[in-house]
Amino acid sequence: MRSLLLIAALALAGCATRPLTGTETAFLATTHGPGLDASRISLTKGAIIGRWPITRPARPAVTCREKIWPPEEGEVTGHAAGVTVFDRILIARRIHAGDYLPDYPDTLPLPQAMFLAHEATHVWQWQHRATTGYAPWKAAAEHGVSDDPYLFEIAPGRDFLDYGYEQQASLVEEYVCCRALDPEGARTGRLRALLARYFPGMADHESARRIALPWNGVEAKGICS
Repeated sequence: MRSLLLIAALALAGCATRPLTGTETAFLATTHGPGLDASRISLTKGAIIGRWPITRPARPAVTCREKIWPPEEGEVTGHAAGVTVFDRILIARRIHAGDYLPDYPDTLPLPQAMFLAHEATHVWQWQHRATTGYAPWKAAAEHGVSDDPYLFEIAPGRDFLDYGYEQQASLVEEYVCCRALDPEGARTGRLRALLARYFPGMADHESARRIALPWNGVEAKGICS
């Protein structure tokens, strides 16, 4: 797995790469605080990222992340949207954008913000590897031992670093969703308490004036209560 990641990184070395935009940097400051060096992050349009299908069981609609999309059934087949290697986020061509948050803080496109926060958490894990023990191949290995390494359950007394690497990124992603739609919700509060130790300076509330949702069937009221 380590060799495959390195091969992927080398194969993408000549692909279009950009730094974070000002709006993306401003948003990540509200999710990761000063502990993330956003100036080191680059985003690369990747030709081979997302080429192979990934099949997993349908996820239960119990998280904000799942509730903002139509319910899933049976087995779900999709494709990788991004892979983070060190400080570089490799992004599938189909979703690559020159700016994921062009109108922030006027408008926050929630799925794009969640995606960016998830991948930036892997960069944070790498930048703080002396504490997290993170390496990209370790995160990749989680996919070989779980049908869906992104699933998590918030357990009382469990520390953020007790979760797997993909679970950690998913917890930050979930907080972005809950903070935007239900900032006073009980689940939002549990997530905030779990993350606050590792992300000092993380904002309690979303400052965007409008939240853009991916589906008109979303029932946002109490979504994280």
